Amino acid sequence: MSKNIIDEKLKNNIEEYISYLCKNSTVEKPLWNKEVFMGLKQPGWTYIDGCMMVGLDTLYKYNHNKELLKYIENFVGPLVNDDGYVKILYYNNYNTYTTNGCDSDPCNMAKLLYTLYDETKNEKYRRSIEFFMNEQVRKLPRVLGNFWHKIKYYNQIWLDGLYMIQPFFAEYTKRYEDKRSYYDVVYQLENAFKLTWVKSKRLNVHGYDGQYEDRSKKMIWSDSRNGKSKVVWGRANGWFIMALVDVYEIIDDEILKQRIAKIIKEVVDGLILYIDPKTKMIWQVVDKIGKEKNYPETSGSLMIAYSIMKAVRLKALDDTYLKYGVDMFKGTCDTYFKEENGVYTLGGICIGGLTASRTDKYAGTYDMYVSRKVVNDDGKAVGPFVMAYTEILMLENE
Repeated sequence: MSKNIIDEKLKNNIEEYISYLCKNSTVEKPLWNKEVFMGLKQPGWTYIDGCMMVGLDTLYKYNHNKELLKYIENFVGPLVNDDGYVKILYYNNYNTYTTNGCDSDPCNMAKLLYTLYDETKNEKYRRSIEFFMNEQVRKLPRVLGNFWHKIKYYNQIWLDGLYMIQPFFAEYTKRYEDKRSYYDVVYQLENAFKLTWVKSKRLNVHGYDGQYEDRSKKMIWSDSRNGKSKVVWGRANGWFIMALVDVYEIIDDEILKQRIAKIIKEVVDGLILYIDPKTKMIWQVVDKIGKEKNYPETSGSLMIAYSIMKAVRLKALDDTYLKYGVDMFKGTCDTYFKEENGVYTLGGICIGGLTASRTDKYAGTYDMYVSRKVVNDDGKAVGPFVMAYTEILMLENE
């Protein structure tokens, strides 16, 4: 692999793009949080902002730029009270806001608390780590040993939740529990794989419904034979492979790492069968390349590109896989990273995925996934864009 993996012009454009987004964003109006801009969410502590902050944190850990650390703290810090409390807004079952809830999503931005505590020694961040463990992780019910995705999503496992919560959980138990929950974390990754894997396609579907045998309670999207949802969504696979690779990096038990590596290889071997030969990307509905209304989707592709490159760097995959990750990153840039009115923008990003419904016949269908609004510059893609870019920089400087 050449040391000049991407040319200097693209590198400069990416750096300029990251800088532009940061300089023109606030907690109240982050340019990367399209759901806030569209009025679908209120600003504050959200997993979408978490995606961007995790991306910036990844870059900071590579370049040690103190201005970048300061930016992260200025964004995250004001949301954390001195006692560690964070106000989290949830949608209840009536789609109104409440502060009473429990959810895997908020744990995404909670990953930043480890860096902020390490770098600043401010005890409010240490207290906030405990807040998230006690008020989110430990309060989530389980189905077949896995955390529910949200407390309002009864007995449901979504691949999104594995990424949101398991790296946070793994880091916590490594630092503060003498690693005693490593087996819990790895079991949940293995079990989620088993419950969502479709062997005939060599792909994972988006979710699992633990109530599938009860016709009065099952989600309309769940298969009545096994509880699986019916559609293979690119970003769901992206969330899952990121969870696997990030946990692989955190834990330091070689036997458990090999168990995770086995799943990483199985997942990646399946995904590379569905790479679009033209764009080198993964499509919105992964196994329906070329079908009407389907399209190469940015967030899932960048998550997978990042994960493949990182897995090779960490020796969870051998070097022969590296080209897939690099080509997917470059192909996504060629397809969707464009200059518009003097400013670079990243397009082709699906705004949302599965819903929890027993009655909406649209929920979890092919038409639902391909009809979701497509936006530019959303954090669910921009964060992984920064993470994948950082992997490129590491490759160039190894």
